[in-house]
Amino acid sequence: MKVPIESLFGIATWGQLVFDPMQPRLYFSESRPDKKGNRTQSRIMMMDMTDPAAGAVPLTSGPSDQRPSPSPDGKWLAFLSRRSGSSQVWRLPLFGGEPTQLTFIQGGVKGFSWAPDGQSLVVTAHIKDGSITREAPKSEPSSDATDEELDRYFNQDVRHITHQYYKLDGEGFFDDGRDQLVQVSLDGDTELLTRGLDHYADPVFSTDGANIYCLHRAYDPEGAHPGIVHVERLSLESREWTVLPLPDWSIGGLQLSPNGTHLAFYATKPEDMGYGLTSLYSWDLVHNVLTDLSSQTNRCVGDESSSDVPANSTAKPAWRGAEVLMLLSDSGRVTLTAFGQPGNATPLWDAQRVVYDFAIKGDLVALAVSDPTHPSGIALVEFGQTNESISWAPTPWSDNGSSKPPVAPEEIWAVESDGTKVQTWCLQPEGPGPHPVILEIHGGPMAMYGYRYFHEFQCLVEAGYAVVYTNPRGSQGYGHEFCSAIIGQWGDKDYRDVMAGLDAALAKWPNLDATRLGTAGGSYGGFMVNWIVSHNDRFKAAVTMRSVVNRFSAMGSSDMGWLRIPQYGSKPWWEEPEPYWQQSPLKYASNIHTPLLIEHQEQDFRLPIEQGEQLYSALKYLGREVEMVLYPGESHGMSRAGRPWHRIHRLHMIVDWFNRYLEPTE
Repeated sequence: MKVPIESLFGIATWGQLVFDPMQPRLYFSESRPDKKGNRTQSRIMMMDMTDPAAGAVPLTSGPSDQRPSPSPDGKWLAFLSRRSGSSQVWRLPLFGGEPTQLTFIQGGVKGFSWAPDGQSLVVTAHIKDGSITREAPKSEPSSDATDEELDRYFNQDVRHITHQYYKLDGEGFFDDGRDQLVQVSLDGDTELLTRGLDHYADPVFSTDGANIYCLHRAYDPEGAHPGIVHVERLSLESREWTVLPLPDWSIGGLQLSPNGTHLAFYATKPEDMGYGLTSLYSWDLVHNVLTDLSSQTNRCVGDESSSDVPANSTAKPAWRGAEVLMLLSDSGRVTLTAFGQPGNATPLWDAQRVVYDFAIKGDLVALAVSDPTHPSGIALVEFGQTNESISWAPTPWSDNGSSKPPVAPEEIWAVESDGTKVQTWCLQPEGPGPHPVILEIHGGPMAMYGYRYFHEFQCLVEAGYAVVYTNPRGSQGYGHEFCSAIIGQWGDKDYRDVMAGLDAALAKWPNLDATRLGTAGGSYGGFMVNWIVSHNDRFKAAVTMRSVVNRFSAMGSSDMGWLRIPQYGSKPWWEEPEPYWQQSPLKYASNIHTPLLIEHQEQDFRLPIEQGEQLYSALKYLGREVEMVLYPGESHGMSRAGRPWHRIHRLHMIVDWFNRYLEPTE
């Protein structure tokens, strides 16, 4: 027994790392599925740096505690928690005592930043009607309620839509609130710093506490300028705002240099439509000079890797002298990288793994890491040294000596007919084979498989399947040209790359059974599954999940479908339908003879349920072998962030479907 499906309940993930400024301590959040509560629970953990081998101890009991942040004077540990219902700031005295709630803001708090003196915080809160309202429990109408009160109560769930941009997958339908900045004293007094229709977030104090830098997103209900986020500075004394003269980019991760003269951030260009690079920049606040620190890498900063057991991460740029440290995604790896002037990039402690979060304090570095056989852990290392001390988060196989660890992949590079190299991995079950093979395809497509734990893959291996997975063109991690090669052309180069990876694996390992092939994928990966089975008959079974089926209808039903119009030219789908229909797997449904399991989430706003229903209806009409599984109350990201029992059920459905048609290795 290696990795049974239900072992998901025993997997903990660590993230959101931060060092105590005064004590030798590391704080972080721990998340794990809650079997009885059917939710993901989280709590705050602490690791003593004087004895890291002793492991971590919980500071809070959860079940929804995240984003630990110690005060600059080391007296308090603030964190976000939903203990009272909505997300609010709580604080824990670090020298003894229980956590107490600090904010009570109706609409909840999304993030916060300590003032340098430790006497207040600035929080990002969701504010309605331009004023702070104290959080209050919901109440039902009284027995003598008026008709007007009853009408207001029973119709509060009605949605009157007047804007183009009115919903977002995972969040739901937008209300009339705005993200605003609120200053909160340690006594709980509040002051609204921003007002109006626009959104403000990610506050960062200047070193003297006199100014706040923050992100500003203009009110854009029609989606005319999607993704454009500016940086502004607020003087707390004069209350004057200054817009930094930066390009119209989507900016995030603000971090001020210790001397207060430079601001680091990452940014993408909206015109790249997601296929461009996320780059790291430094802005000289004195001379108004912008420097692209990652220009020489031709890679994305940040973590672009895919996993179905992701940990919460708050990774943002960090200054160390004149260098800026940030994550860099490259060929399946994610590495902490030092970026210097002018654009020199040096990977630190490079390995076949993914670093998804980090924290630094002097020469000490904490890395939150994952590799193909470990979902999560923390590596401690010092600058100038190579020896690491790694503590792995709890798993069933680490806690139970009778369980064997997950299987590590083997890597090859396939070569497509036009010379493109395609990074490919293979996981194999025990025994001589021949093993049936599942070809897995990631979503995005602007993401990447890599050296990171993937529970679905390990469950398939446990069931007797070899798993082949690739990064075709359209993936991140291989440069701008590689990722942007398929804009408006899904199903061509990417399809050839995926099949080249599979064929290379079959040629490399003769114990893989080319006569027993299956394929599975979600989102864009689901599109590719649909495309594969409608363009060849090599596969005996397939599972398509939350997939693209009809590009034409998805343009109008997706939460951001209209944003993809430029990928197909300048005309919308109703004026020039052919480009959209040409890349819709539904057009080729008559060619599908592979038994197909369709999985969809009922609250998926990215690729609404009508996508799966259209393919199911078409194949049923044609008399083909098809079944559909729907998950109520779940969004597009269910496989990694949904209710744990739904995630377990989903994995069983995948394995059972392939078992029905592929006869796995005993």
